[in-house]
Formats: sequence, C-alpha cells, structure tokens
Amino acid sequence: MPARENFVLMPAGTEILIYVVLTPFALVFLYGLYIRLRGYDLGYLWRVFKMNPSGFVKSMIEFAWAQRRILRDVRAGLMHLLISYGTLVLFIGTTLVFIDQDILKPLRTRLLVGDFYLVFEILLDAFGVLFLAGLAYALVRRGYTRPSRLSYRREYSALLSLLFFIGVTGFILEGIRIYLRNPAWGLYSPVGALLAVFMNSLSLDAEAAALAYRGLWWVHAVVSFSGVAALPYTNLLHILAASLNVAVNKQHARTPGLIETPFILSKLDLESGLPPVGIESVSDLKPRQILQVDACTDCGRCDEVCPALMAGTPLSPRMIVQKLRGAWWNGVADNLFENNTFTLEEVYACTTCGACEYACPVLISPMELIIELRRALALRGNVTKKGVETLSNLARTRNPYGLGQAERARLLEELVQLGARRVEEVESVEMVYWIGCVGAYDPRAREVVKQVVKLLISADVRFAVMSSEEVCNGDPARRLGEEGRFQELAEEVISLLESKGVKVIITHCPHCFDIFSRQYSDLGAKFKVTSHIKLLHSLYKEGKVKLAQQARLAIHDSCIFARMHGVVSEPRELLSGAELREPGRRGRETMCCGAGGGNYWLDIKRTRRENLLRLEELLRTGAETVVTECPFCLAMLEDARRVLGVEDRVSIRDISELLKPVERD
Repeated sequence: MPARENFVLMPAGTEILIYVVLTPFALVFLYGLYIRLRGYDLGYLWRVFKMNPSGFVKSMIEFAWAQRRILRDVRAGLMHLLISYGTLVLFIGTTLVFIDQDILKPLRTRLLVGDFYLVFEILLDAFGVLFLAGLAYALVRRGYTRPSRLSYRREYSALLSLLFFIGVTGFILEGIRIYLRNPAWGLYSPVGALLAVFMNSLSLDAEAAALAYRGLWWVHAVVSFSGVAALPYTNLLHILAASLNVAVNKQHARTPGLIETPFILSKLDLESGLPPVGIESVSDLKPRQILQVDACTDCGRCDEVCPALMAGTPLSPRMIVQKLRGAWWNGVADNLFENNTFTLEEVYACTTCGACEYACPVLISPMELIIELRRALALRGNVTKKGVETLSNLARTRNPYGLGQAERARLLEELVQLGARRVEEVESVEMVYWIGCVGAYDPRAREVVKQVVKLLISADVRFAVMSSEEVCNGDPARRLGEEGRFQELAEEVISLLESKGVKVIITHCPHCFDIFSRQYSDLGAKFKVTSHIKLLHSLYKEGKVKLAQQARLAIHDSCIFARMHGVVSEPRELLSGAELREPGRRGRETMCCGAGGGNYWLDIKRTRRENLLRLEELLRTGAETVVTECPFCLAMLEDARRVLGVEDRVSIRDISELLKPVERD
C-alpha cells in the first residue's frame, strides 16, 4: 500500500536526534514570538475579536488570505500569491507528516497512506513548483528589473534565497529518495520522479547518492529551522502581523482617512492634565499601531502614490512606518524628534490625502501615524511657523485666514439677494447650506457658492444660510495635530447648529463634509450631512438640473469625496453627455492637489508642487476643462494654471458651474 516513507535513508536514531537539533531553534522562535505578542497585547486582541468575531475573521480572509488588495498589482500580486500559498500548503504538508510520523505511528495507525497519500504527494509537488516559481520571479525582480518602489535590503534578498534553497533542496531530496527506493507510487511525486529519471541517466552510485542524501537532509533541516527561528526577528513576521492587523484595523478599508478622537475635551478634568496624546516615543504606540508597523512588508506601494514624496518633500510614508518599527524593535526609548528619527518638515509635509492607506495591501495607515506624530509636536508647540500662524488665526478670528466676520456677513447679504433665506427668517430650520471658510473668504470659491445657491433655489430645495454666524469647524486644527483647538471649535459649531434646530447640513467643501459626517460623531453630533455633489446628483436624477456645457472634460476627483467616501460615480453621471477624458489617476486612486493636511497654509519646501504635477497629468488628457469638486482643489489648480502659463489652454471649473436649471413648462 502506498505510504509516506520517513527517515528510510537516514541512520537509526535520526528521528530522535532531529528533535535535539530542533529545540534551540524552537526556543529562539518562541522567545521572539513572545516578545511580539506581548507588544500586541493578547487581551486587546481578544476583546477586539469578541466585539465582532465574524468581522474579525471576514477581514482576515478578505485581506490576508484572499489578498484582495495585493492583487491590484497583477504581476506582483500573483507572485505573492504563489509564494504565500506555496508556503501555506508546504507548511500544512509538514504538519501532516509530523502528525503521521510522531503521533499516529506510535499509536499503530497512519494518516498518509493509500489514495489520500497519493493526492497529498501530487498537491505538495504542484504547490512546491508554484512556490519556487513565485520565488524565482521575486529574485529576478529584485536582481534585474528592480522596480523603483522596492527597498533593496540584503535581508530581503537573503530571505528569498533561503526560501528558494529550502524548496529546491526539498525536491532534490525527493528525487534521490525515489531514485534509491524506486517505490511503485513514485510517479505521484512528478518532480521527484523526473529528477530520479535524470539521476538514473547519470548512473549515480547508490552509496554516494545515499551519502549525499543524508548530508543534504541535515542541511535542508537546519536551514528550514533557521527560517522558522528567524520569523519573529525579520520581515517574515508580516505573515503573522499582517493577518492580525487587517482584522484589528479593518476600519482602514471601510473608512479610509478617519482620524481617531484621543479624548473628549468637554469631559476632561483639566486640573489633572491631558491624557497621553500622540506618538513622541515608541512607548506611546498602541497595540494596534504596533501591529501596523510589524505588518509592513516594505513593499513601497504607499510611496508610489504619495503626492508629497512626488513633490520632493522629505516625507516617505514607507519610512514613517519603517522607522517606527526600527525604533520599536531596537527598544529605542528616546524622544523620536530629539534623536532626529523624525523631522518637523517630514511630518508636516503630509497632505493627509489617504492615498498611502488606500494603497496598502495590509491596511496600514501611515496617515494615522503621521497625525499622531503631529499631535505630539503640537502639544509642545513645535509646529512650523505658518502652522503656528494658522492655529493662532483659528483662536483669534475663528478662521484660518485671520480675517474678520465682516466678509461672512457680506456674503450672506449677497446670497439673500439671490433668494436664499436667512436662518432667523425661517420658522423651522432643518436644512442649512454650510458655506465654510474657503467659500466665505476666497473670491473664486464665493462664485461657486452663489452658483450652488442658484441651482438649489431653482430646484425648490428648502434650505437656509447662516454664513455670518459660521466659524471654522476645526478641520485645519485637527489635521495639524492641535486636537484641543479642533474640539473647542467643534463644540462651538455643534452648539450653534443645535441652537438653530438644524437637522441636515449641505456642505460646499469636502473637508467640511468629512468633519461633519464622521469626525463630529464622537463629540455627540447627530446631524445628517450631504455634500453639494450628492445633492446636485439627486436633483439631476429628478430632472431638475442638467449639463450646460458640452466640452472635453477631465474630472479631478477630490481625495476626501472619492477615496474616503466613495463618491466616484455621482460626478460622472452629472457630466454624462460630455466627452469625458479620464486621467491615469482617477476615482479612489486620484492624486491630491497638495492642499490637504493643512498644507494650504503651511510652508514646507517642495521641489515641484503637487498642484503642478496634477494639472500636467490632467492636461495630458487633452481636456478643455478640468472639473473640480472642492474649493481647495479649485484654488490649487487655478494657481497651477497661472504658474504653467496655460490659461488659454484649459479652464478650471467647479462641477456646479457646468450645470444649469431645467426650464419648467
């Protein structure tokens, strides 16, 4: 009967000696695993699992095992699938051999016998070939094609070579065994059988082959044990950490770009001081953040899409994570800014566009870690000069421009002249059009606000305006890391809206939309929020507005609308009928204009600004008009148009400016 042959060519006692040799490797592995799991906090992991067991497992299956995001890059994704599933099947095979040999055989029963064993051998050979194919491509990729996004550390090439060596020697051992034993079922191990045929053609001496087998068997075993022992100390750790990270940080897939609320200011006992805020040293890392840094494979997909890195700033989202991991692994207890692990310019160059988070195959959010680093800096007043000015303006005038309320009041009068109603004129206010700071103080954005008001009035949308009473909702402060200032402004805005009885907010700005729709909920706000894009889309579906301009159009998707909230199809439906020219980066993979993360007001030096890079990409589509959805994007691309000197070649318009009311009968 076909059966697995173990130790048949090895000296007697090998099955005992192997465990003596294995023990130190196992101890090294278990100690490293203990250190890592202690940092992850098993109690925390258990609590997360208990809260939503099905969600925990579903996220692990979707992102770790099915590798949904890894496959966005087809070639690299298939390579990783071959390696990971080859490793998994070979590990399962090794486990079954252990059970068969060391548990069942002493009990006088066997698992790997008969037809089951034959299927087992075919599968192991098949996945072994796939495993080697994936590793071979990975080694060629690192040695010859060398994609720019990859990090070329010796450790990574050494690990790939180690795995390749294990796979190749495993097949050679199988071939020698079949050559010497010539079992009747040898053909069910096709790779080994082919190697045995080759050895037979060479007429290898049986005694020499047996001696080579014993030596190679021990080399194969020791190298394999070394790989297992190295797992908690090398990049191989991502096998464990990534699986746990995608389960714990699954919100990064559902709601990218979400900023955590570290405390509720109104509930704090200020005499006792603030709770720990931000990341100043690795001791400040929370268990789920430690999981993130350990899950990083250093693949560079975050760097590949980072607008700040493209613009030549010191920021690399990959290095944010890698430097945190290095400090964590090396037990560096120093202040991460005082020891120059991170610089002010590096941390504040981030536009918080979420592109890195959306690109990461294992749901790491460099943006979240950057916000935490900013919070540590802001808490000690260590912000860039322009950042300090912006925060001072927010405290003094309740807007980042530092301008008075007179401009807001003037805009209110202009809107009333168009037919908009003041909040105080409406007996029961439910829907308010929130203008925001840019809409109130930027002349170009004010024209867009007026256009939206005209469209809403023509469509009989019942809303009111209160721009003279508006103050900044705190988004710049939160993104600059000043959580206290953000919450002060947020409480003021919430109190204002509640006092007016507002139930629904229409936002003009994606930043306002994001803040109101998901950042205020931790502070107790219960408003329903819609954006002017979504509302105009609804009016379009109802036949109340239509496209006014037939031209070649290119949409510049807002990072917040498209990537963070999935608003992708709505603007395209609004523009149906026009000739749409899509840029390479569009939809949820859009490129940031460079204004986000407070950079609209900051002074971080760039080699070439993001808005210039983005407009050049949009110009390559051949579009006559670039369509925006955000007042910041509009301002940045207008500025880029002037700098590039292409005013006569392309126009920049908000999407509302391309619509007109449908005439009524």
